[in-house]
Parts: sequence; structure tokens; C-alpha cells
Amino acid sequence: MQLRHPFFLENFVRLKLLFLTTVGISACSGGSGAPGAPPSPVSGGSDYEEATVRAAATIRTDDIRRHIMFLASDELMGRDTPSPGLETAASYLVGFMEEAGLEPAGENGTFIQRFPYTRSAMIVASRQVSWSAGSSRELEYAKDYYVVPGDRTVMNAGVVFGGAAARPSAGLAGIASGKVALFTAAGNPMMGTGEDLIGAFQAALLGQASAVVLLLDETQTPDSIMEMASALQGAGLVLPLAIVSMSSQSGAALLAEAGLDLAVLRASPPANALPLDGVTMNVAAPYEVSEHTPPNVIGMIRGSDPELRDQYIVYSAHFDHVGVGIPDESGDSIYNGADDNASGTAALLEAAAAFAALDVPPARSVVFLAVSGEEKGLLGSEYYSENSTVPLEGIIMNINLDMVGRSHPDTVIGIGRQYTNLGALTDRILREHPDLGFTLIEDPVPEEQGFFRSDHLNFVNKDIPAIFFSAGFDHEDYHKPSDEFELIDMDKAARVSRMVFYLGALIAGGTVDPEWTEDGLAEVRRTIAERGN
Repeated sequence: MQLRHPFFLENFVRLKLLFLTTVGISACSGGSGAPGAPPSPVSGGSDYEEATVRAAATIRTDDIRRHIMFLASDELMGRDTPSPGLETAASYLVGFMEEAGLEPAGENGTFIQRFPYTRSAMIVASRQVSWSAGSSRELEYAKDYYVVPGDRTVMNAGVVFGGAAARPSAGLAGIASGKVALFTAAGNPMMGTGEDLIGAFQAALLGQASAVVLLLDETQTPDSIMEMASALQGAGLVLPLAIVSMSSQSGAALLAEAGLDLAVLRASPPANALPLDGVTMNVAAPYEVSEHTPPNVIGMIRGSDPELRDQYIVYSAHFDHVGVGIPDESGDSIYNGADDNASGTAALLEAAAAFAALDVPPARSVVFLAVSGEEKGLLGSEYYSENSTVPLEGIIMNINLDMVGRSHPDTVIGIGRQYTNLGALTDRILREHPDLGFTLIEDPVPEEQGFFRSDHLNFVNKDIPAIFFSAGFDHEDYHKPSDEFELIDMDKAARVSRMVFYLGALIAGGTVDPEWTEDGLAEVRRTIAERGN
């Protein structure tokens, strides 16, 4: 799930924009509006309600288990975008949708929609960060540092200390040209507002430095360095200058070679930038570029009402994960992504099959969109929103599922529930079906703005009402090889699937319309504008 890692993707977008601004290039984008009010409802009453109860009963724990076991198996090698494992997963989804009786809703009469993706991958064998000051020391990736690849390879370059990243020392432009610029950073510079990341990058650009090194503080442990190294290894991020984030211990050793004390420099940054006499560095993080066309998988249940069938409810879940990465302590390097997001994909599949099992069909049409490229920046859903296989103006809502198989068994998070009537409608579903056993809660970490960090965002950008269901992103196995099948609460994932089926069926029946709250759309638009999404 791209959301929980997340501030760093948008911060790198800001860095690229900063670079483009520096060289005088700009760009712009636009959006489209929402559909109007639907015609009179037709599909309701006790027969339809009874049919939904019967269909919901077809969503079984054993079926959820079967889907997750396959998608999160080692054989699929973490379902990276792109990869053979991702294609195998797509074939599995197509086969299930065909067997369930869904109508193909991809391209050219198939269940598949492909989108263009340019992959930038670090060349691991050529990666190097080292320094020399009489003797040489080469740092170990994912232990001593992590790095974002850059266009330049720097060999035997001089080194300059530029002070605190957020408030660089003066004079850097006079002495940094062609050199490696070092800055102290607070916390994780890839997260939060990215103040240190942006400040250091801008100062290095203006000083014509050839690479950036951020000296991490002691809050960044070997575990957090490894986690970031793993996330960045498959993120496809590339910048004009390589950015190295170096452990506090390694940074202190580097500065000591020039007779400087990191703790003193951190406490009292120098007014002017300091050259590190006698110290040189190598920074190599080269990458290779390749072109791909990864898949989205799309099926549909066609509505039965002649007028309402041209209105579409879209369920979404991403079926990709982050592939093979840095081994953990057990030596496991396959990031299986059982919760993230085999669980949401399984819930989507079973909801789709439940709609296909309805003996009283819904009035409105329902689309089931399984996307890839989410972990690379919501790419599959972005492409679909710009190239939808049903008329975009007919899409009236989106239900997004991501990481629904862990955490507390009796709660589900309705991220963005306050912006539309979908939260209140889900509360109604839970009252009418107490066997689901859930309380729908608001986002417990609103400061992370989760509503603006997953696939539904690309529908929200079109003013389409949406709600994002998750069980939570804070478990210790997030984006680690330990996100394994055995840890999933299969019963919870099945109950989530039934819950979202009931919600979609209620609206697909035509008696209830999805709507933004009075202030919801205005607040969402304002936040999107502030964030630059």
C-alpha cells in the first residue's frame, strides 16, 4: 500500500519540480467534474434485500484464504510492478472473474487493461558509497546508508559540510561545485514535510554540487535504515543528484577524518560551509531504464435497469506489492504482501462473485477494478481514471480496499468517511447486519492524510465520492518479508468483503445515492490543492 510509505513519493515529486523550476521548466494539469443526479430508483424492496443476504453468504472464509494463499505465495515473488509474478497474479484474477460470470470490462473485449510504465531500476552491482582520507572505507547498503539514484556518478570528489539541511550554511555556492555536499538531518528526511530533504537538495543544486549526503540522527536505527533501503530499492525514483542518507555512526566517522565532531556541528551549525580537507568521496548509484505495460484487471456486473445501468459503482484494490528486496534476519527476501494487498484483492474478488450470485440483479452496474503499479505511485488507478473503460461521467462512487486482514478483529477504518454519506451508510449496514461484528471508526492517524494516499484518490480527483476501507497500516510486518499468509485474520477479511458487498449492493439497487457532505467536497478540493495531488 503506497499510502503508508508515504510521504517520500510526494516529496520526490516536489524535488523534481524544484529541479525543473531551477532550469526554467513548468507544467500544468486539469481534471473533470462529477455526474449529475440519477433518475428515479427502481431496484429495491424485500426481494432485493433478501437476495443480497443470500449472495453475501457465498463470501466464505475458506475462499478468502485460497485467494490470499495463492497471491502471497513465494512463487509469485512479491508481485512487483512489473514482474512475471504480477502477470501470474493477473491471470489468476482473470480466471476467477471468468468463472464467477463477470463481464469483461478491460480493453478489446478482455479483462485486461495495460498501461505504459517506464521503470528506473538501480544497478545494484555498481552501487557504491565510500570515502578516502589516507585510508578508504566502503559503506554497506541498508546498514550504513540508503540512496536515491541520480544521473551523476561521483568519483574522488571533494567534500563540503553545508550545515543543517533545513537551514544550510552560507557560502556553499562558492565551494561546492562538483563536490559532495553533506548536511545534518533530523528524523527521517524522507517522511513528514520533507523539509530537510528539500532544503538540502535545493542548496546542493544552487551550489552546483554533484551529490548530496544527509547525515541521519540517532533516531534512525539499523532497522529503519534497512526499511527505507528496501522501500527505495523498488520505488523507481531517480533524481538529477544522488541523495545518500547515512547513519549517524558512519557520518561521525566521516567527519572525524577531517577533525570535525558531528555532535558539535549538529548542536551549533557553522555560519559558513566547511570544506573537508583531505577527504574525498565516491557516490555511485546508477540505474537502467526499461519500458513496460503492466496490467489492470477489470470485470463488471451489468445493471438491469435501462436507465440506471449506465451508472457505475467501482470497487478497487491493488494486487501488486514490492517484489524481492533486502533479506531480513531470517534470510527471507520475498516481500509476499499478504495483507498489502492480497487481503484487499481477495475481498474484492469475493464481493464480485457475490454480485454475480444475485438472483435479483442490481439496477446499477458494478465494476471490479484490480490495479497494479500502486506501490510505484498509484499508477494503475491513475491510468484507469484517465482512460476508463466505462464512461467516466457515469462513475458515481468508488469503494477502495487496502490491507483488510490484520489488526483489531472488531474494527474497520473508514478513511474519508466524513467527506461523503458513505460512512453513515456503512454504519447503517453494520446496524442491519450485526453478524458482521464491526464498528466503523475514523482514521486514527488523520495527520497522515490517508484519504489522499491510495487508489481512490484518482477518483476523488474527478470529484467522484469515495471511501477507503482498511484494517490499519501500523503492524510491524508492513513492507517486510514477514507480511505472510499465516498472519492474516481470514475471518475478518471475509467479513470486510461482506460489509463492502452490502454497501455496494445498497447503492447499486438504486434506492440510495452516494453524495458528498455539505462541506466534504470543498475540504477535499482544498486539501488536494494544498498538497499538489
